[in-house]
Amino acid sequence: MKINPFLTVISLLLAALVAYALYSFCRSEELRWMITLLGGVSIFLSWAGTLGVSLPDRGRNVNFKVLGSICAAVITVLQIIFTFSAVSLPTYTLITGVLLLLWLVIAYAIAK
Repeated sequence: MKINPFLTVISLLLAALVAYALYSFCRSEELRWMITLLGGVSIFLSWAGTLGVSLPDRGRNVNFKVLGSICAAVITVLQIIFTFSAVSLPTYTLITGVLLLLWLVIAYAIAK
């Protein structure tokens, strides 16, 4: 497994911009910081895995990138939906956490 530090930093900066947008547009005062922090971390992890990691085997690398792209898109869209909707804290944490952990488990299985 090879990690590209430049693309990892780019994904960190993109996630920080999206996290700021989530903070700015969040309607729920109670969830503002949770959506900002957990949303930023989950978006960063999904984008960093997609952009910054490459596997030596070409077939596994394609599977890894496709899975990462789908998960990054789903996680980003869900964070945007949660920002504009009235969702409870347990529901938000559970959905975001399960999606992120599911992506990490499947990505680990592909990379292994």
